Amino acid sequence: MPCHAVVALARATVDGRTLFGQKSAKPAGSCPPLCRTSGHAGAPDEKVRTQLLELPQARQTYAVLGSQPDGRWGYEYGINEHQLAVGCVKLSAKMSCDGPTLLGTDLVRLTLERSRTALQGVDLLTSLVERHGQGSFRGCPAEAECDCAFLVADATEAYAVETAGHYWVYQEVQEVRAVSDVRVIRQDWDRIAPGLASYAISQGWWADDGSKLDFVGALGDDPVNQGPALRRWGQATVALMEQNGRIDTAFLRRLLREQLDLVAPRSGRLLAGEEDVRWFQHPAEKAGSAAVASFVASLTQDLARLPMSWCAFGPLWGSVYFPLFLDGEIPEPFQHGGRLALTESLWQRVSRLGELSERDPERGVRVRDQLARFQARLDQDAEEFNAEGSALRQRGALADLQRQATLFMQYNLERFETVLADSLRSPSLIAVSR
Repeated sequence: MPCHAVVALARATVDGRTLFGQKSAKPAGSCPPLCRTSGHAGAPDEKVRTQLLELPQARQTYAVLGSQPDGRWGYEYGINEHQLAVGCVKLSAKMSCDGPTLLGTDLVRLTLERSRTALQGVDLLTSLVERHGQGSFRGCPAEAECDCAFLVADATEAYAVETAGHYWVYQEVQEVRAVSDVRVIRQDWDRIAPGLASYAISQGWWADDGSKLDFVGALGDDPVNQGPALRRWGQATVALMEQNGRIDTAFLRRLLREQLDLVAPRSGRLLAGEEDVRWFQHPAEKAGSAAVASFVASLTQDLARLPMSWCAFGPLWGSVYFPLFLDGEIPEPFQHGGRLALTESLWQRVSRLGELSERDPERGVRVRDQLARFQARLDQDAEEFNAEGSALRQRGALADLQRQATLFMQYNLERFETVLADSLRSPSLIAVSR
């Protein structure tokens, strides 16, 4: 299923804050369980068990909010208390390691728990890949049969990383970047794993002529089989570049929900604002059996602001981005992703509303309009709460901040359940003011 991660650095956005986003397809009626872990000081001999390996625990870890796939130790994407965001996307496995390795989700969680900045994070991530490997090994479980691409971002800088076994390359992001389920770094890498060029030459993947290693040319897949993935990556990249300097959360949300598919026939170019450019949904996402989980994080150097992110679950057109704060406890329906009766009821009703709206286009228009107004209210309330919560933190009232953040997130979910119930009865009666 298609998955994307995108970033727009501060100089590319409207408000001067770095925006990070990621989306992935999920079964209809479910959401990926969110997990919040607190930071703590580790003992000298403390160990941590990842999915397949046991590692020494760091002397200090940081609070993290991440999306934890069912049965995994690690996170698909997330943000930490220092406003560092990291996400991973699966790549086809190019080589096999000798024994158990770290999964991409393990690396995301370890990087978030142990890093304060994007540079520190990319250094940690690549050193872990070198030491423990990443991806396939003989007899590995299905979830390990892949390499990964990563996006690591903070308020001032970002890095795109692509891996293959114990090897990696990375690029520093200049303004905007998209990462998808295909290798795209060629000779434009900024750093490369020690020994990778020599290994590629020894395998006959690259000529021993002194030329700079082309990572895709040496370790990439047959481009004939990567057409759809390359097109998705290219279209997301073009959309980001066209909007460079004017990117805001609304644009990033739309980009995560949808993807440019056709070149505008009038101009012959992909232009995000042109009316004859059609937006499309991936086949897996158009099917009634799939939904989309999206995550957006706003990263800022303003230490007075609370770390802030939004998560959305459900049909592409009708998902609502809920504001989430690391300072509070995440509501139960977000934590269990469909494994509890309450959660199943909520997310299955979201899926049912999407099906009803698809069968009745007029109803769908009314529901979309009301959900858009509800989203605007959520965004306004989140900004107001951020200011209030920041004041509490500056006064040292951390217990009050935790309680208020928890109540705020729970209240938003209750408001949405009211909106959902009313819209299932009659889309013209949605109580967006509640």
